[in-house]
Amino acid sequence: MKKMFLLCLMLAATLSLLAQDTLYEKLLPSIKQTPYATEVFVTRDSALYLDIYLPETQNEQHACLLYVHSGGFIGGVRTESISHIAPYLLKEGFVIISIDYRLGLKGKKDLGVISGMRNFQNAIDMAAEDLLAATSYILRNKLTVGHCTINPDYIITCGSSAGAITVLQADYYLHNEAPFDIQLPDTFRYAGVLSFAGGIFSNHGKIQYRKGAPAPTLLCHGMDDHLVPYGKIQFFNLGMFGSDALAKQFEKYDYPYHIKRYKDLGHEAAGRHVYESDIIMDFIRAFVFEQRFLQIDETYYSPDIQHWPFGSYKVKDLKKFN
Repeated sequence: MKKMFLLCLMLAATLSLLAQDTLYEKLLPSIKQTPYATEVFVTRDSALYLDIYLPETQNEQHACLLYVHSGGFIGGVRTESISHIAPYLLKEGFVIISIDYRLGLKGKKDLGVISGMRNFQNAIDMAAEDLLAATSYILRNKLTVGHCTINPDYIITCGSSAGAITVLQADYYLHNEAPFDIQLPDTFRYAGVLSFAGGIFSNHGKIQYRKGAPAPTLLCHGMDDHLVPYGKIQFFNLGMFGSDALAKQFEKYDYPYHIKRYKDLGHEAAGRHVYESDIIMDFIRAFVFEQRFLQIDETYYSPDIQHWPFGSYKVKDLKKFN
């Protein structure tokens, strides 16, 4: 029981950090990007919106990048960070769509064994369900938008921290039974998944894709990340599987992936997508557009990468934000 409590506490702490999204906005240069349109894609307890950004000229694949913001499932907004990568990707001809999702841990303070675990799992499931609902809305209503069209075979998801967990979990549910009804065609698959400090939650043991191979996946993670685990936290069938654990599964089952391990970096890797647009484009060109089967394992170290305060936070630091 003690181990179960520690697992629950660590998982809750993993996703309950409020500082990340505000630090992003303070530490990054201000860039304004005005969406072409803002629309409601689903109404839960309240309306959930998506912002659509259009390039002047589309790439030949008519690809769409679907972005999910960070914020520990208690904060963050759909405009966070996307404004920093949108200019580059718009020049590359992408339609970019950034979405809301329900913040399932907002206001939750219960870290008890049963209720804490339930809150944790529900928050992830809610966000994954909302991402899949946004995808369904796009397929039904937005394959033509303005002067652009979207090719449903080239929808790529990208997320940071809680957003990275969301994109990985949603793709996982496309290949397994989900705890909710997925309103998408049985044949639909994401063309690629870009995860910056993410992981997958499982309540049935190790990660297995039972209904076909996952999307080609980019995994970027700090090797000293103590918030979203770089490896895994597991107790019997319950666990959180980070980038290192996922890469091992992808290699074992011959799934295409690229893992970039940041040595001596903690949760700061969650923000690397705003600096390393070349990594994103190299991955998309090779794994998505050219559909090459690759398995790339890269360890990266640079003393010039800025260490942000939240990068070294541990479970005990959760008390600072309660």
